[in-house]
Amino acid sequence: MAADVALSQALAYARDLRNLYEVTRAREAEIARAHDKLRAAYQQSLTYAVDLKKTHRRLQSSILQSLLGLANALEAKDEYTRGHSDRVAALARRLALAAGCGSREAATIAHAGLLHDLGKIAVPERILRKPGPLTDDEWSVMRRHPLTGAQIVAPLEFFADGALIVRHHHERHDGSGYPDGLVGDTIPVGSRIVAIADVYDALTSDRPYRPALTVCRARERLLAEADRTLDRRLVAIFLDTVLHEPSDPSFRQ
Repeated sequence: MAADVALSQALAYARDLRNLYEVTRAREAEIARAHDKLRAAYQQSLTYAVDLKKTHRRLQSSILQSLLGLANALEAKDEYTRGHSDRVAALARRLALAAGCGSREAATIAHAGLLHDLGKIAVPERILRKPGPLTDDEWSVMRRHPLTGAQIVAPLEFFADGALIVRHHHERHDGSGYPDGLVGDTIPVGSRIVAIADVYDALTSDRPYRPALTVCRARERLLAEADRTLDRRLVAIFLDTVLHEPSDPSFRQ
C-alpha cells in the first residue's frame, strides 16, 4: 500500500515537472519571439535615425547654400564688392591650411569667409555705398553687421564654429574691434584668418573713396597692422606663403 502511494506521488511529481517544462519552453519561445520583435524594431529605429540624420544634413546644407546665394546676391548689387567674399574665402582657406588647420576646419573657415558680410543685408544701401566717411550713427549701424550675420547662420547646428567666425571677423588683436572687443588669442583663429583675408582683399580692390592699392603697398599695410590689429604670426604666414602661391579658383563647395 505504501509503495502504491509512493508511486502515485512520484508519477504526480513527474507530471508536474513535465507541465513545468512545457510551460517554461512555451515562455522561452514567447520571450524569443518578443526579443526578435524588439531586435527588428531596434534595427528599424536605427535605420530611421540614420535616414533622419541624412535628411537633416541635406536640409541644413540646402539652407547653407541658400545663404551663400543670398550673400552673393547682396554683393552683386555693388560693383565695388562684387566677388569680394569669394576672394576672401579662397584666401582664408589657403591661409588656414598654411597655418596648420585641418581640411575640415579650413573648409569651415572658407565658408565663414563666404558669409562674413551676410549681416550687411540689414545695413541700408545709402550707408553701404556712401562714397565719403560715415557719421557716428552710420558707423553704429555698420558695426552691427557681424552680429546680424552670426544670428542669421546660428540655427545651422553643424556651422556653429562658422557662426563664431562670422561674429568675430572684425575683432582686432589690440581689442579695438567689434562687436565684443576681444583681444589677441581670445579671438577665434578662424576670425583672425578671415580678418587678414578681408583686409587684404579690401586694400587691393577699388573702393568708392580710393583706388586699389598695389600688392606691394598692401603688404606694407598688413605689416604695419601686425600685432596692432592683426595677428602677427598669421600675417607672416600670409605674406610668406599665401601671396607666393598661384591664385586658385574661388572656394565654393
